[in-house]
Amino acid sequence: MNMQKPLKCVVAMVSAILALSATTGMITAETTLSGSESGTAAVSTEASGSDEETKSEKPEWWKAEITDYDSSLSLISYESTPDITKTENDEADEDKTIADEPLDSVEETISNTVQESVVPTPVESQTTGGTVTNVPTVEKPAAPAAKSGQFAFTTYGWGHCVGMPQNGANFYATYGGWSYQDILYHYYPGTYLMNTGTAATETVTVSGVTGDVLTIISGVVFNEMGGQMAEEALKAQAVAAYTYLKYYGNGRDMIYKPNAPQRVKDAVASVLGQALYYDGSFALTVFTASSGGATANCYDVFSNDIPYLRSVTSDYDAAYDPHYGTVTYMSSSEVKRRVEGRFGVSLSGDPSNWFQLVIGDGGFVTDVVLDGQKTVRGYEIKKALGLKSSKFEVSFGQ
Repeated sequence: MNMQKPLKCVVAMVSAILALSATTGMITAETTLSGSESGTAAVSTEASGSDEETKSEKPEWWKAEITDYDSSLSLISYESTPDITKTENDEADEDKTIADEPLDSVEETISNTVQESVVPTPVESQTTGGTVTNVPTVEKPAAPAAKSGQFAFTTYGWGHCVGMPQNGANFYATYGGWSYQDILYHYYPGTYLMNTGTAATETVTVSGVTGDVLTIISGVVFNEMGGQMAEEALKAQAVAAYTYLKYYGNGRDMIYKPNAPQRVKDAVASVLGQALYYDGSFALTVFTASSGGATANCYDVFSNDIPYLRSVTSDYDAAYDPHYGTVTYMSSSEVKRRVEGRFGVSLSGDPSNWFQLVIGDGGFVTDVVLDGQKTVRGYEIKKALGLKSSKFEVSFGQ
């Protein structure tokens, strides 16, 4: 059977669509969507020609896996640092023409071209005002008593603590009655919600699994939060995960867990296609397990100053988060081994002088002066000693 005619027709269709898309792109590049100050601030669609330059300037990020929750919704395992690998689509062969592609590939090109021409639309506001209520008063526990020759590190929160903490989102929804929008706007201040208009038809890939957005994002939310957290917290996680995927154009380090329960799927479906934007582009919606009463300033952890990743309160942590005030004991010999091996210093014989802490936003340790010799990031000390977070206090038993 002669396929030349149908194939030529398809090629002609693609050419026409590409031409129309180019024209539309020039128009939408100057189109501005105006909205209210509360969540739909003006957004300009950037021309696609600068995408590669923008991607190359974006910092590398990782989100550690949260694998399991116990019956009280407390995290029971959390953090390991995966390899940071930036996945990029293979560059197309310059000599290859669309006529050389199989018919299904041509149809996919047509579908992608149509999706790229869709203009995102503002999401209807569903905020409650984000009033903080019913926060129990909790007295700070006494400093732990370390044995002679031993360090005691008291940590608050779990993870890098930048962006939205999942426990914090659940607490605001459960005890404060917040909507998913309240949660997102609190932890990513200055962002606004738009519907991409493409989620119903696009396919995405996370941890090697490809599928429709509803299925894949449901699997991510199930992995990150389990199935029993508050519905509004699940929605907030769904939006954060989808936005993170759109920011990079791939699933990167997120983990897909199969067989998400219907409750999770329903929550994801209710916000399908919604993404957070900042200044006309997808926001970098990093998330973490819990934050110890406040989130960390992005600059203090990752050395990148991002305006919507500032330190904000997480009001219910002291009362409800099981990772608030975790005490880790470690011998001075073990501390010495880890610090000297990691940072190339020779610590003195006075362990009480090894750590001078510099405290920054939210109570996080931004820098540590090691024995008066060298200054390192608090987050690097957190990793070297295996602490839950870089919001910590230290005492030494004489």
